[in-house]
Amino acid sequence: MAGLADAAGKPFYGALDATSSSRNDEASLVARCKAGDRLAFDELIATHQERVFNIAYRLLGNYDEALDLTQEVFLNCFRKIGTFKGDSSLATWLYRITVNMVKNRWKYQQSRGLDKAQSLENPEGADDGKPKPEFASTQPSPSEIASDHEFSALIEQHLQQLPEEFREVLVLRYLEDLSYEEIAGILRVSLGTVKSRIHRARNELRKLMKDYL
Repeated sequence: MAGLADAAGKPFYGALDATSSSRNDEASLVARCKAGDRLAFDELIATHQERVFNIAYRLLGNYDEALDLTQEVFLNCFRKIGTFKGDSSLATWLYRITVNMVKNRWKYQQSRGLDKAQSLENPEGADDGKPKPEFASTQPSPSEIASDHEFSALIEQHLQQLPEEFREVLVLRYLEDLSYEEIAGILRVSLGTVKSRIHRARNELRKLMKDYL
């Protein structure tokens, strides 16, 4: 699985994992949600809430804001599930809502002259619940794990310095391990645009981190 450290030119042991329903199960789940089945909606939340939170957190850089936005995403989903036509996967639809709501929050913060993000090194309220990469089964040594974790923390801090369009593609590609096609669907841009942004974003991240590479 790709890691964001790959974008900065350093191997990465950490990986984030997620599960999704099969197409048939997803169609059934959506139909039940549209029919007002609250248990089905609870199942939808349980399936996707961790991934939605991870995306919000990595983009906003603030634990409490990410929690708040995650709740807003599912409230929005509950209100709009009737408009879901199945042109994309349910996950793509949810992640599109998430990214769009993050962008709206960025605009609000900019209009108020607020900082867009708090440092990911020690986000407020995240001492016990901050999402951390799970280390793969390659069994790196404790010193390698510690070094890699420190480096990934540095990457995430520098990630917040990138322009928003660069930050979002790196998060979706290297932290959430989404395909180019999935990212294009979420952002509603062409495949070529996704590839170009990722290439430019990687270069910008490397420039920011040249003293650490």
